[in-house]
Amino acid sequence: AVCVAAFAFALSTSISYELAVAGLARALPAIAVLLCTLVVLMLTFLKSSGVLAGADDYDIVMSLPVTPAQVVVSRVAAVYFADALICAIVIVPASVVLAVQGATGAAGIVFLLASCLAVPVIPMVVALALGTVVTLVSAHSRRSNVLSLVLSTILVLVIVAATGALNQASGDDIAAATSTLAAIFQTAWPPATLIAQSASGDALSFLLFLALSAAVAGIFIVFAARFYRRMNNVHPRRRATTFSLGDLKVRSPFRAMYRRELSRYFSCTIYALNSSIGMVLLLAFSALLAFGGANAIAAYAGEVDVGSMLRAALPFIVAMFVSMTCTTSASLSLEGKSRWIMCSLPVRSIDVFRSKIAVNLSVIAPFTLASVVLLAIAMRVSGLGLALVFVVPAAYACFISTLGMYMNVRFPRYDWTSEYYAVKGGAISVLATTGLGVLCSVVPLGICLGLPQYGEPVMVMVAVILLLTAAVLYHRLELTRLYES
Repeated sequence: AVCVAAFAFALSTSISYELAVAGLARALPAIAVLLCTLVVLMLTFLKSSGVLAGADDYDIVMSLPVTPAQVVVSRVAAVYFADALICAIVIVPASVVLAVQGATGAAGIVFLLASCLAVPVIPMVVALALGTVVTLVSAHSRRSNVLSLVLSTILVLVIVAATGALNQASGDDIAAATSTLAAIFQTAWPPATLIAQSASGDALSFLLFLALSAAVAGIFIVFAARFYRRMNNVHPRRRATTFSLGDLKVRSPFRAMYRRELSRYFSCTIYALNSSIGMVLLLAFSALLAFGGANAIAAYAGEVDVGSMLRAALPFIVAMFVSMTCTTSASLSLEGKSRWIMCSLPVRSIDVFRSKIAVNLSVIAPFTLASVVLLAIAMRVSGLGLALVFVVPAAYACFISTLGMYMNVRFPRYDWTSEYYAVKGGAISVLATTGLGVLCSVVPLGICLGLPQYGEPVMVMVAVILLLTAAVLYHRLELTRLYES
């Protein structure tokens, strides 16, 4: 976390400096607020499920000698501190650049730095309110998770496409677009105007901004506390459900467990999005490369033989995306308080692990197969290279699926109050699996790009090592008992 924060701080400093050099120093406060607002809105909305409605620990918390207002304040405060840290990473570098450039006085710098505490309040309240409404409404619909997954995936693709277009734009175009966007944002979002004026040393604008943020937070907390019990009592998790017994069907233990895991996968939007977005990006990248992207890269590279380099590293490019796709690293943690059901089933522990591994392979296989076919056609791969394009990603799929399951067995996290914390909120198994997977793909990728003549031997060696490692980890899982882990 410290390394990520340091990297983000350095990146924010670099962007602020480049904007100041481009003549946008006076627009920096509005740009910083715009960026903070968008990031806080997105991240808070993603983790809003379970903050005010649908939390699994509602019954335990409300049995304590606390009031709903105290519970709401504590939950909102936890979200606020994380958002305030994000805003500080953006606003502090902008303030330093403004001070160095002499674009404002000492009072303006102090006001801008102090605004880090108030900037996240309004977007956080908006995101929590929207997230709570979506949680309450979508909880009554059986298809809401699939729809949410599709919309979230489209949103990520739009962001990636916009980032790619931004990278291709010239410096003058970026400066003009940024200046225009900052002006529009100040007009449409009054708090941005107040911050821009306070950055110029206007104390009245700063006090008005603080008062506005405090008023919005106070109204939201009072309203949420007033309806906190009602929101959680009407949530479907705590309502009586009527079941009807249909025709009995007999399936093998593995098939029954696999269907159970697949249903669990699509029932959690953040779980499915976090583990499938890599595959969606891989397919999009492959399609772009297959339909004209390869020629564009060759034309851009000039005399550099990009084709041979890409063919030598192609399996590891696919493997890098495969390494980002791991459902097993959080699948056991997501059992949460219901893990007793899994432990009491008349099946072996390895059957449970095997079904979770199978779901991850089911997510990886169709996307990888389609992507590999497109890439092989686009790059005109043949012979042994064609076989390795299929074999190497398959080896990585087996490795990352087994590694994620092993890490989650060793480091489960059952005490989550929201599924976000089991999937993304600092879970050791998720971080370790993703880090090791990406490392195992990036290192050979770099070797193949630098020494393309040794590409095929490196692919064979890495595939063999990963398959052997996966076999060892799978054997360790066979010796593990759930009730002992």
